[in-house]
Amino acid sequence: MLETIPDQISFDEKNLHIRWKDGKECSYDLLRMRKMCPCAQCRGGHETTAKRVTGSIQEIQLRSFRKVGRYALSLLWSDGHDLGIYTYDSMRQSCDQGIPYTPAGEEG
Repeated sequence: MLETIPDQISFDEKNLHIRWKDGKECSYDLLRMRKMCPCAQCRGGHETTAKRVTGSIQEIQLRSFRKVGRYALSLLWSDGHDLGIYTYDSMRQSCDQGIPYTPAGEEG
């Protein structure tokens, strides 16, 4: 479980950076993370997860983040959106596999 606990979290204009407790460092593209927001609103509602409403976003800025318990981050975006819960497990898994961030249960 140590590998999915962040030690340090920071961000710049393009990426979210996490250094995990086991020492691994990962960076996540902010535009991709916003487009892949795991919340029901961005995924097209509760009826379907196939239709994303974030496809037209071309640029975004991360304003801030907050930890959600011991398992996730909530990100506040420049478009005012903050409903997505980005789990540490999903973030770490994408980093370990060398693939861009994809929420659990979805294909990139």
